[in-house]
Amino acid sequence: MGRGLDVGTANLVCAKMDKKDGQIEIKKLRNCFIQIDEEQQQRLAAGALNAVMIGGNAYIVGDDAISIARILNKELRRPMASGVLNPAEKEGRVVISALVKALVGEPTHEGERCCFSVPAKPVDSAGANTVWHAGFFGQLLESIGYNPEPINEALAIVYAECADDDHSGIAISHGGGQLNICASYKLVGTLEFSIARGGDWIDAMTAAAVGSSIAQVLKVKEDPNFDLLKACEQDDEIGQALYYHYKALIRYELQTLMKEWSKMKSQLDFPAPIPIVLSGGTASIKGFKTLWEDELKKFQAKTPLPFKIKEVRMAKDPLGAVARGLLTYALSY
Repeated sequence: MGRGLDVGTANLVCAKMDKKDGQIEIKKLRNCFIQIDEEQQQRLAAGALNAVMIGGNAYIVGDDAISIARILNKELRRPMASGVLNPAEKEGRVVISALVKALVGEPTHEGERCCFSVPAKPVDSAGANTVWHAGFFGQLLESIGYNPEPINEALAIVYAECADDDHSGIAISHGGGQLNICASYKLVGTLEFSIARGGDWIDAMTAAAVGSSIAQVLKVKEDPNFDLLKACEQDDEIGQALYYHYKALIRYELQTLMKEWSKMKSQLDFPAPIPIVLSGGTASIKGFKTLWEDELKKFQAKTPLPFKIKEVRMAKDPLGAVARGLLTYALSY
């Protein structure tokens, strides 16, 4: 057996194989928390909320933290930022340790393999410490009883989604803190990098643009009826601002992909058209794929691509694709 753990800025996702039917089981937790005072703690004591006590202070964690933040109109706190551990959140390490332990559970046997995601080095930020990040989660999983192995986040999507393409293609993980990109030819990660922008960047920029809180932006963004392509038809300024910042993010990732590709020169030369697989929680919003393809067409009109595209497609399970790929690696390699 084995586990696949996607350690994301906004979401923690675990994949494991069900012993009974052999199906992959996916579990998810929001990677966030919010502190409540003693009076609020007493009011909420009767509810079945996920809470962690740190130094006498109470913190609501996971999905419950989202709801409480909206009710109290407070900003969420994150154990991670820009794809790695947040150095400004000391309590966050205790919180994320508790969340990971609750999510992965006990191993079925001592030394069970658990592959966990690590981001590639960001090309536009010097502050992200991936070494400390990988070491922290490796040690945490070891303390639970697992045999941990770090795997590149975007490469995991290739394992999950590109088996029928001879494991060749471009995988883009649109996370909360980062975008991770991998160009793979038959499981050789010929180009791996990350961009220090993601869903959190969209949320923060949108909130600043319209004078709202991030919690209120998330309320609009995570409404299952919200559609990016219809955002400008609404009177809601938040929806419109989300649309324009999504467009800006997509343009930035295309520009950065071409810039990094050009640095490889002749080392990247795919012999046949390749798929581009879009994944991640930030890509799960309605209308994202169409908007991404529209921006790609505009980009191609000005900048010829150095590769041929077979198709642009969404991962079958955008939020669970990385964890599925990690589990595939844990069981097969």
